[in-house]
Amino acid sequence: MVPRIFDLDQMIAISEAYCGYDSLGYWKFFDSDDAATIIENNLESFIDLIYASNTTLFKTHFTPTGKIRQWLINNHRTARATYMTENDYNILRQYLSKGMQPKLNWYRAIIANVDWEDEKNIDPIIRRQILFMRGKQVDVCRETSLTKQSSFTPNIEIIDFDTGHWLMEEQPKAINQAIEEWIKKIL
Repeated sequence: MVPRIFDLDQMIAISEAYCGYDSLGYWKFFDSDDAATIIENNLESFIDLIYASNTTLFKTHFTPTGKIRQWLINNHRTARATYMTENDYNILRQYLSKGMQPKLNWYRAIIANVDWEDEKNIDPIIRRQILFMRGKQVDVCRETSLTKQSSFTPNIEIIDFDTGHWLMEEQPKAINQAIEEWIKKIL
């Protein structure tokens, strides 16, 4: 897309038009002053949701505006995906428990247009080879949104996997193989 001032409400409306649902509403929660504390006080609930075995929860309880806050405040729990080992869980929990605010600041910076002066004159066309891999179970990026952006990414290759959001966790061998094949193709 052509560089422009980021407007979260406008982007949510665009996501609803292209995706058929609010795929960016969680940004409002991540931008709120109490998000870090709520996540830190409900870490198990947060980890359960972002690594849920039921991938439809991403679309119904994570992305829509207000849903992740509601999930966490009510300390909802669900089964975690089988690829999330106990060791993975412990490492992730330790990492997240060290403080969520720095991890959320990326979203806040985008919403506040912190980088606008640096980005406003960037050429919107990416001429380099691009590999975009997505999980079909999540359905975050519909074809219509990619088609609209294709004029800015003439050298994109899209590979779909039968996964949720965490492709590299769910199918590491298939992902690594696809990356290796893509690198060989472009070199």
